[in-house]
Amino acid sequence: MAGLFCLMVFAGIILFLFVPLLLQRPLTASLPPSIIEAAATRGFVLPPTWTPAPTDAVIPTGYPTDVYDGTVPTRMYTPRPTSLPGLPIVFNPARVTNIDVIDLARIMQGESPGDREAAYYVGWVAKNRLINPYYGDTFAHVSSGFFGYRADIQPSEEFLDIARRVIQSHRDPTSGCLYALSRTDITNLGVPASRADVTIGEWFFFRTWPLGYG
Repeated sequence: MAGLFCLMVFAGIILFLFVPLLLQRPLTASLPPSIIEAAATRGFVLPPTWTPAPTDAVIPTGYPTDVYDGTVPTRMYTPRPTSLPGLPIVFNPARVTNIDVIDLARIMQGESPGDREAAYYVGWVAKNRLINPYYGDTFAHVSSGFFGYRADIQPSEEFLDIARRVIQSHRDPTSGCLYALSRTDITNLGVPASRADVTIGEWFFFRTWPLGYG
């Protein structure tokens, strides 16, 4: 008897669901007429959605943000290559901008302000670093390996002219040197003068870093 009862209930549910589909007639609503009338009344709208408004609350982040204080950043001395290796670039003087000329002049004037010929050699060291794929892609980047460079140097017109000569020239007097050290530098570092690949006056130029590291 219980099984027969369950079968009849199941059959009733099937008829209730599928008969309206077969007859293509909607089911008669079983909701109370008052609810149907309220829902169909003109002016019935859904409740408004919530839109967040700006707030003055400050939410701290996990990392502090440094505030620029107007000072010129100090470049650290790094004699070793600092950039990721890549393909050697073809140096094109036509693509050099005014800021490149100024940065190269800053390197030369900061390193050798009293010896213009040595400054020209220093400029070529910077140019060789720019061509090399390991040191950076601007003169500002490669300047991190020079002791005397400062980003706030205002180069004279004379050193700007030397910088333009270095950029336009195709003959490298340093034969590919990547490091420039003064007499004071090699004395402080303990580098023998005979280790230099090119020497001019009190300046010594090296194709590789002259100490046993880097």
